[in-house]
Amino acid sequence: MRDARDAAALAGLGLVALLGFGATYAGRDYLVVAALGLAAGIGAAWALTAARQPVIMVAATVLALFFALGGPLVLTDRSPAALDTYRALALDAVRGWKELLTTRPPVTGRDLLVVPFVLALVAGAGGMILAKRAPRLPSAPVAVPPLLLSAVILLGTREPAARLADGVLLAAGCLVWAASRRRGTRPSAARIGAGALALTVAGLAAVAAAPAVAGGPRVVLRDEVLPPFDIGAYPSPLVGFRKFTKDAEQLYDQTLLTVSGLPAGTPLRIAVLDDYDGLVWGAAGRGDGGFERVGPAFGSGGSATIQVTIAAAYAAATDLNPWLPGAGRPAAVTFAGPRSADLAAGLRVSPATSAVLVSARLAAGDSYTMRTAIDTPALPDDAQPAARPALTDPAQALFSSKVAAWTRGVTTPAAQLRAVAAYLHDNGAYSDGGKGEGQFLPGHGTGRLAGFFTAARPVGDDEQYAAAYALVANYLGVPARVVLGARPRSDGTVRGADVHAWVEVGVSGRGWVAIPQTEFMPDVTKKPDTTPPTESENTDTAAVPPPNAARQPVPALDSGRTDLTQTHPPRPRSCLLCRVLAAMMPVLRWVGPPVLALAVAAGLIVGLKAARRRHRRRGGSVSDRYANGWRELVDTARDLGATVYAGGTRQEEAAALSGAGLAGLGPIADDADHAVYGPDDPAAPHAAEFWRQVDDARRRMRTGAGRGRRLRAALSLRSLRPRRPGPVRPGPRTDRRPAVPRPLDPGARTRPRTVQGAGL
Repeated sequence: MRDARDAAALAGLGLVALLGFGATYAGRDYLVVAALGLAAGIGAAWALTAARQPVIMVAATVLALFFALGGPLVLTDRSPAALDTYRALALDAVRGWKELLTTRPPVTGRDLLVVPFVLALVAGAGGMILAKRAPRLPSAPVAVPPLLLSAVILLGTREPAARLADGVLLAAGCLVWAASRRRGTRPSAARIGAGALALTVAGLAAVAAAPAVAGGPRVVLRDEVLPPFDIGAYPSPLVGFRKFTKDAEQLYDQTLLTVSGLPAGTPLRIAVLDDYDGLVWGAAGRGDGGFERVGPAFGSGGSATIQVTIAAAYAAATDLNPWLPGAGRPAAVTFAGPRSADLAAGLRVSPATSAVLVSARLAAGDSYTMRTAIDTPALPDDAQPAARPALTDPAQALFSSKVAAWTRGVTTPAAQLRAVAAYLHDNGAYSDGGKGEGQFLPGHGTGRLAGFFTAARPVGDDEQYAAAYALVANYLGVPARVVLGARPRSDGTVRGADVHAWVEVGVSGRGWVAIPQTEFMPDVTKKPDTTPPTESENTDTAAVPPPNAARQPVPALDSGRTDLTQTHPPRPRSCLLCRVLAAMMPVLRWVGPPVLALAVAAGLIVGLKAARRRHRRRGGSVSDRYANGWRELVDTARDLGATVYAGGTRQEEAAALSGAGLAGLGPIADDADHAVYGPDDPAAPHAAEFWRQVDDARRRMRTGAGRGRRLRAALSLRSLRPRRPGPVRPGPRTDRRPAVPRPLDPGARTRPRTVQGAGL
């Protein structure tokens, strides 16, 4: 009855504490998951503690329950028995805390439910362990709900979600539960009612007076943890490229920055844009880590040192001022001026693109020194792609038919890239939307590029040409990205007119090779026709529909490319076994994880006993092997249900086992005593013969037991726990070592011994 009362109080007060997540999570899914976690933790701890299992076994079972129940409860979109589900659960258990604290509430992700599930599972198991194993500390389990509430508050929001429940109901319930456990009997209804009423009145008064006496806002970890860096919060500078053009009359003639120490002819990279989502080329920093926070020195080497000073025009452009113009592969950045500490604190670098930015943004007058390694590889004739690029199907559909015509007759990647660049350079026209050219809009989304590719003549500025050429390079199988940068003048100044967009392609063995915009763009003096054509070019190729979304785009240079129009063979009819397995899959999704968890636990127990037996048989001295053999025999009997107290001699243990129906062990006990306490050290072959006798005796023990009893013995944990001391009995002591007489036959210790034990 007391166990049931403790379980009910722990579950109820735990749920009250978890109500504090109401402002953190959207909906009530978190409460359902937490309730099941509480029930699982309480049930596992009660069952294993009642079975006298050690705390380590309870912890292992709680861990198994986390993986067994986490799939169906938390990651509902995954198969519960899949290995990926267990891997995702393990990662969420480690990273979910940070994700919860850095996500704006109310959160909705199913993976974030792992936090209340883990808290509830651990609180339920811990509270029941204290209730069952700490009789001298009756109030110990009562501390679990307040501790759980503290964790909920720290992981929650400033605004309480259940003020009355957390402040009044939890306190009243904990006091009543503590009083019940201290009295040892169930308190009368009148006392419970009077105490609850007094606590309710006091709690309401405290709530009313709290605003006047509160010392400050609620302390939550969310305010102390910095949110993860989101590069998506910074706009793509390529979108606003037209502010650098002459007709825009914005930054064309204004000084953006000055640079010194840069080798002549080396371009200055501002931003590297390596991700296209169908709307814009943006910076993603693809690769491990994205944009990582770094210190002043974050790389090795460096063949050049450049100094950059930011002007007011650059600092005023919100799409530019986060980016640090540089060159090559930066290895160190040192800031100067009054804002140096703030800028250094927000310094971030993308190892994949070598782009550098500061979250504090650059201001007019900021200056820095960059140590960098500069190399300018050219595109070789035998260039091979460094990796397989990814291209969205809508983007591929824009130009697949055009590229086939532009690259007719060439097969190598380098030749195809040069053929496309030559076509755009020779047949395109330049326009930045100036006077009389307003129909040529800015932007480089799929809508704008569709008109760019299908027009009789491609028309645009750096933005359209660089975006289109990078997409074509990806389609041809060569990874490409867009770079926004500038080519400084001879005096080191950079004006808006010096800003351009070019393309870098990934070449195996060369890294990223820059293709200047002059190779794929026409001269700025090459203007479009005064009267643009009303119809799009449609000469010898038909529009190609978008490919199947389930297929990844295949580069044209891939010799193994298959025809998209070929018919697929009919799908074979599923076999009877496949249909049966498909019908059983819904059942296996729920039954599989618990069965797998039990199988793993059983395997651990059996493996631990096998390892112990192996160590006993081979480890230590020869006399130790005799003693260990007898211990193995006693442990086998204990697993089969026999009671053997600690502190007795081997003769007393043999007698106790004989009383339990396991007779015939006295000679083996005699032989072990003779080997351990005898005047001579036994030989190793004798120990091996002794262990064969032990194995025979263990086999007879198991054969005499039923099948169910043998199975329970194999999974029993009794032999893994220390033995309990026996009851104190008056009378002469029986725990003395037996007298060991001198062997009658001097050669008795040189031949294998039998289990007769005549010498004892």
